[in-house]
Amino acid sequence: MHNQVKLHVPIEVTGDEVERALFEQSKDEPTVARVLEQLRGAAAESAAKELNRALAVDIFDVLAPGWAQVPAVHRAVQLSALTRGPPTLVNVDRHNITSTALVVLDTSVKESAPLELALEIVADVQSATLSARDGGIDLVALGEASVLARLKIKSVLVKEHATGISCVPRDPFKVRPSSPERPASVDIPI
Repeated sequence: MHNQVKLHVPIEVTGDEVERALFEQSKDEPTVARVLEQLRGAAAESAAKELNRALAVDIFDVLAPGWAQVPAVHRAVQLSALTRGPPTLVNVDRHNITSTALVVLDTSVKESAPLELALEIVADVQSATLSARDGGIDLVALGEASVLARLKIKSVLVKEHATGISCVPRDPFKVRPSSPERPASVDIPI
């Protein structure tokens, strides 16, 4: 995982929550209403397992684009993309980062519409120390931080999940290992 940043408790849904989402979807979509009984029980539990895989978000990938929009971080990333040298450290005081993504679950039941859920993640971060190097962002240290995740179908709340975020502090000047770990790549126009 990037920068060894993780949620204390992963975002997970149950079969009952999937059934509730399907029921809400069936109110507006007759194709889902016709097959709703086939999508309950074991099918909903199986769907929950698949959704949980999709909900295993890398929280660093959620936070990095928000941090890249902070002017000081933006400038540091731009400069690091143009010049080689030691990383530039940037401290960011208390801030919130919000991200929304569409999670789509397609069923194998014919004539059923896919289940489309909105995942909204709001991170409340007391402080963060970031480093910019080679046009990317690394998280060096993280103050107290929490996440509130909401999974919705249309305007109906299916799941709300609150948890903390932890990070293993890093030495930004240490040479990175040649492993799959990589800094977040953020497209910033120069």
